[in-house]
Amino acid sequence: MNYFDLDRVHPGWRAVLASPTLAEPLARLDAELARRHDAGEIIYPPRRAIFRALEDCAPEDVKVVILGQDPYHGEGEAMGLSFSVTRETRVPPSLRNIYKELATDVDAAFPGHGDLSYLSRQGVLLLNSVLTVRADAAGSHGKLGWQAVTDALIDTVNRANPGCVFLLWGNWAQTKAERIDEARHLILASAHPSPLSARRGFFGARHFSQANAWLAAHGKGGIEWAHEAPADLFA
Repeated sequence: MNYFDLDRVHPGWRAVLASPTLAEPLARLDAELARRHDAGEIIYPPRRAIFRALEDCAPEDVKVVILGQDPYHGEGEAMGLSFSVTRETRVPPSLRNIYKELATDVDAAFPGHGDLSYLSRQGVLLLNSVLTVRADAAGSHGKLGWQAVTDALIDTVNRANPGCVFLLWGNWAQTKAERIDEARHLILASAHPSPLSARRGFFGARHFSQANAWLAAHGKGGIEWAHEAPADLFA
């Protein structure tokens, strides 16, 4: 492949990406992104981070899937994990709202940064419905064909690991609900945590405590959602 960098992807996920089902969709995406890059389009996240969500654990080790929309489209923001940014980047509004809900739901405090990789290492698959975006243009890669790839990733978790929790935030994420077996998994859906919609059902949904209760009931360790934070994080 000319554009994608799969060197860091966990072997379990690499096998999924190499499956015959994904060979054609990935080849088309790779060629289109390479063409756009060569034409001067700025694409986020960086190519090495497009599949960052698939680096930290195997499909069978996923406990929670947090499904978002598409990557942040500002310079330096997107880093391959849904809703997450690097420690050097200002915490975006959607993530600040996630932090606020965590504080209310599970009394979690956070550091003054937006790096959520500590969740990824615990088995939280921080996945977007679409994995790339053009700079300064939200939703711009929504029709490139990423849905076939993320559908396959969701299907893999659905099959490989019973007893997972799927947090579907926003309309794009909720289109995946039909692919998830509710007899085996817990689906929790709400509005997107964006400032435009968070007050229409994201705040007060208490998805984090519900996720840990479900995991405990199914013999799995819960997620440690909390980090220490300065008191003025939400000022």
